[in-house]
Amino acid sequence: MRQAVNDPLPGYWSWAMGRSEPARILRFAAIGGVSTLIYAVLTLAISARHGFGMPVTIASIAGYGAGAVFSYCGHRFVTFMSDGAVGFEIVRFACATALGFLVSVGLAVILTDVAGLPPLVPVAIASILVPVLNFIILRKFVFVAAR
Repeated sequence: MRQAVNDPLPGYWSWAMGRSEPARILRFAAIGGVSTLIYAVLTLAISARHGFGMPVTIASIAGYGAGAVFSYCGHRFVTFMSDGAVGFEIVRFACATALGFLVSVGLAVILTDVAGLPPLVPVAIASILVPVLNFIILRKFVFVAAR
């Protein structure tokens, strides 16, 4: 009989996938972190100053859209483990995403196109501000059936 491999973090994975609020925050941070990374890397990779020559405002739209798709799936199935109505949640998620989108694009327009700052500045600010807003909105407004 084969001996089981010792779990280096006993009980951690079962805790992390549990329904406690600290576990939910950990999962939110992981999903949000990857989503934010998708946004930031894609935006910088295709922007004029760092990549393929696209204006940073347009690059921000593409980056945010890609991050939003990952974010919805990750938060619905992993963070909040929601069994709510998809039609209800996706409309509310779209509203929350639109708000975050407007914040990130607005920052890009104002700070890069108008103020002339490098694209890294609005991307960094959006990468901090939008996740904080998203947790509050997703928890209180979008995935309410997950409670």
